[in-house]
Amino acid sequence: MRYVTVWKKLQVVAGLEKLSSSEDLGLAHSAQESLAAACDDVFTYVKNSSGDLLQEMMALRGEHRVTGEKLAASPDVTAELLQKLATAEYVDDMLDEQLEKLSGEEYDAARAVQLLGREYAVNLMRGLFA
Repeated sequence: MRYVTVWKKLQVVAGLEKLSSSEDLGLAHSAQESLAAACDDVFTYVKNSSGDLLQEMMALRGEHRVTGEKLAASPDVTAELLQKLATAEYVDDMLDEQLEKLSGEEYDAARAVQLLGREYAVNLMRGLFA
């Protein structure tokens, strides 16, 4: 997995997040749908790139530091973000298992919850680069 690819994807997420709070309701709705898809893409990309999401995020964080970017988060904040990210990954894995067994409205509801969780996880990822 490449740091630059993840960084660009996270920048798209940040832009869509700003657009999703637009006063133009049509634009905001479209941006919210695109935001959910972008977060799903980022989370899936990072999760599938290696067997260990947290280890991968720490490697990406190290590459982020090498680029000259400063990391403001203290070790305690970083540990908290990693713990929350591990929990988000666990919940996502459980939802993946359940989605295989569901169909119809139940599938749609579970998938919506999964997308919300992935959006939360991506925000945690962004926090690791802050």
